[in-house]
Amino acid sequence: MRKTASGGMGSLGIFFITFLLLVLAACAVLYFTVLDPRPSEKKVVYDFLDPGDKVRTSVSAKADAAFSGGVLMFPFQTAADYLGLKQSGNHTERTYYLGQTEYITFSTKDTAADVNGQSFELSAAPRFVGDELWIPLEFVEGYLRGISLTVTDGHVRVRRDEYNASTKDSPLYVDVTALIHADTPLAAQTAAGGEERSAPSVEEEEYLTDISAYLAYIEPADADAYLILVNRSSTIDRSYVPSPLVNIVDSRSDRTERMVETAEKALEALYIEMRAAGYTDVSVTSGYRSYEKQEYLYNLYTEKEMKAGISRAEAEKIVDTYSARPGTSEHQTGLCCDMHNLPSADQRFAEKDVYGWLVENAHKFGFILRFPEGKEEITGYEFEPWHYRFVGRKHATEIYRRGLCLEEYLDELK
Repeated sequence: MRKTASGGMGSLGIFFITFLLLVLAACAVLYFTVLDPRPSEKKVVYDFLDPGDKVRTSVSAKADAAFSGGVLMFPFQTAADYLGLKQSGNHTERTYYLGQTEYITFSTKDTAADVNGQSFELSAAPRFVGDELWIPLEFVEGYLRGISLTVTDGHVRVRRDEYNASTKDSPLYVDVTALIHADTPLAAQTAAGGEERSAPSVEEEEYLTDISAYLAYIEPADADAYLILVNRSSTIDRSYVPSPLVNIVDSRSDRTERMVETAEKALEALYIEMRAAGYTDVSVTSGYRSYEKQEYLYNLYTEKEMKAGISRAEAEKIVDTYSARPGTSEHQTGLCCDMHNLPSADQRFAEKDVYGWLVENAHKFGFILRFPEGKEEITGYEFEPWHYRFVGRKHATEIYRRGLCLEEYLDELK
């Protein structure tokens, strides 16, 4: 009896052990075929999108490249090319430049990145796989402004942030910047062609008045948003209306003109400084103009020229030298204004002392003389000493320092 009982218990124990092993095996199969986030054959796809969500370029990576110690990585070399970032270095250490003064250096020998002179610890070390530099995706997601990521299972969609003024045909992108800063900015960077140049030192500008309350407008964080180009070859749609438009405080007393709020606030600071310098009789005579208003003015000027007995085509050829056709006028952007101390806009304004002051000081407030003397063949317009355009202090300082017009400056940036 005792032997039989012992044999029965042994069979039952073997049954339970066998059952337990089968359950564990099934769990292992389930984990490695379904639940494991990093099976060797699983892929992560990174799509880099153009306006309209069209895929410009795509990167597909197996899990052994896309993950590092459980950290999802990001193909930053492809992203840098997509964003148009300047760069230098090799497969051990590489630096990427964000605009004029910001930079990020990644080293495959260290988990700490150098961001604007500040050491920042990454969750995984950067690494090269072929020509692609992989860095932790969470760094891009959390510490870079101007680029947005949408992450779903096995799929990362990458977009450049755009401004409200952006259109499908004329995209206007937010400047890519880092949210990590040190006390001292990058002293110099490698410019196109390999030449070393110093970053513009706008901090050294001297002012007669306290501009601190206006600094966020004079030098907006999204500086590149104000580089929109409108001229005869780069047109603007009839329906385009900038926002928000506000009244210009220093409009001429017999009218109310408007500008985009950021530009208008910077203009307020310019006028405070101009009055402190002793010039008190300059006012704004024209700001934002709709497509329809520009159409009316162009036709009015054409009909005026035709009174001399010439054809419409001949009249329009003359008007084209001093007035923009509808859809080609900067005034529709809400970023420019005409200002002077004459009964009407006239080149005689260049003979006034205040014009000399504007030439030397407008850039300190983010404005440029849009149609300077000697640049007529490039801009397509006669010298207009009264017409000033807001681009933000960073870009205005460079344009002023190098004696360029806006078309030349934008061509160099390309």
